[in-house]
Amino acid sequence: KQWYQRRVGQIVPYGSQSYIQGETKFPLYTHGGLRLFLDAKFDQGMVNFLDCLKQFLDSIEKKGSFNFPYKIDKSKIGDQKGFYSIKLHFNSEEQWTKALKYMLIDLKWALTVVAHSKRDK
Repeated sequence: KQWYQRRVGQIVPYGSQSYIQGETKFPLYTHGGLRLFLDAKFDQGMVNFLDCLKQFLDSIEKKGSFNFPYKIDKSKIGDQKGFYSIKLHFNSEEQWTKALKYMLIDLKWALTVVAHSKRDK
């Protein structure tokens, strides 16, 4: 069941080469090396994925009195202590890793909420 209206395209799960398909194909993977730090499409894919997650979290929050630990603001995620960019380009590895950690924590919480809501029905 779709809980939100996608603004950025459709997430296409394709193993280690998943991507977001909209008007343009944005990969959610890189091949590593120097190209990893210069890959604008990867950065945009991550921003689009974060936008999809934000829409999903917002739809869950609207349905109940549940608040996620980290807030999403465009290409950044964080809390009152600070926000971190999901973009790898012009970002430190430490800050990028924190952004990914926060994103995964919110995603884990969302999956738990959805699983419990289905179980309770």
